[in-house]
Amino acid sequence: MTKRVTFSAICLSLTIIFLYAASALSTGKIAALGLASLLCGICVSRFGVRYGVALYVGAALLSLLLLPNKMFALLYVLFAGYYPIIKLFIEKLHKLWAEWILKILFFNLILTVLYIVVKLFFMPVLTSALALLILQYLGPAILILQVLFILYDWILSYMIGYYDQFIRRISHD
Repeated sequence: MTKRVTFSAICLSLTIIFLYAASALSTGKIAALGLASLLCGICVSRFGVRYGVALYVGAALLSLLLLPNKMFALLYVLFAGYYPIIKLFIEKLHKLWAEWILKILFFNLILTVLYIVVKLFFMPVLTSALALLILQYLGPAILILQVLFILYDWILSYMIGYYDQFIRRISHD
């Protein structure tokens, strides 16, 4: 039990460090956000969903309180933080085609929610020229985001698999 709590606490600390790096650095922001997300996936892989959810909730609250730039805290809270948990449940189907359909549908649901939030809260305060520009490039942006999501999912799977196969074995678990 102590080992699980200690490991989760270290993952929580590293998650906050990576999220702070994402909000403060001039480059590598997406990589730092991805590393923060990876830690939740590793925690879930090693100790189960309960510890992953605890890590996500702790990191979400601390990031909203501590980070100077709330944009990356919101990206973590609204998607990147809990996606490894959702991914775990989807991948229990063991049918690759169904898994990818569900993952992409889930991602598009999140994009739709984000679009509605932006449209309701941020579009009214934008100038009409900027709002028109955003709407003009919305289609290509969504397509690019789909490709980036597939790449993110693939890298996340690879890194969790690498941890399970090599690093965990070295640490004698």
